[in-house]
Amino acid sequence: MEKSTRPLVLTWIALMALLAITAACALLRLGWLNTAISLAVAFAKALLVASVFMRLKRAPALLRLAAVAGAVTLVLLFGLALTDYTTRTELEAPWQQPATVAPRLGSR
Repeated sequence: MEKSTRPLVLTWIALMALLAITAACALLRLGWLNTAISLAVAFAKALLVASVFMRLKRAPALLRLAAVAGAVTLVLLFGLALTDYTTRTELEAPWQQPATVAPRLGSR
C-alpha cells in the first residue's frame, strides 16, 4: 500500500466500523443510550471526514475558521431547539366527544 493512500484506507475502515456500531445500536433496545451512542458515533464520523477527507489539519486558517463557524452555528441551533423543547409546558387539550349524527336514509 502506498504511503499516500494509507490514511484514506484506514479512515474508510474506521468509518465502516462506526457504521457497524450505528447499525448494531439501532437494533438494540437501550432507551436513551441509543441516542447518545448514535450522536457520539456521528460526531466521530464528522471529525474523521473533516480531518482526513477535507484536510482541515493542513488547510488555510480562513477555511478552518469557516468550518468552525459552521459547527458553532449547528451547536447554537441545537441548543436553541433544546431550550425550546425543555421550557414548554404540556397543555392537555379538552376532550370532546364527537357528535353522533343519525344517518338519513331518504331524500328529505
